[in-house]
Amino acid sequence: MITDKNLTSEKPHLDGVQRIYDLANGYKLSLINSPIVHAYPFAWEAAVLKDDELRYDTPLTEDVEVFDTDEEANAFIEKAIAWAEGD
Repeated sequence: MITDKNLTSEKPHLDGVQRIYDLANGYKLSLINSPIVHAYPFAWEAAVLKDDELRYDTPLTEDVEVFDTDEEANAFIEKAIAWAEGD
């Protein structure tokens, strides 16, 4: 199961679900599991957002990230939380 840590919203999105995670530095993560994701239903696609715009210029990623398992997605969420807190 994907973590609820820092989760601020979950809503239906493109015939699947979108989860938004708030980060301490003002960025957000958007995780989507839907038929548009590369390996649906077994993957989550994560994007970094700032001011509701996709950002490709962070130390986390230069693109969207695709995860095959909840564990991989959770590890990315934890990495993002640590980055946002300056760890």
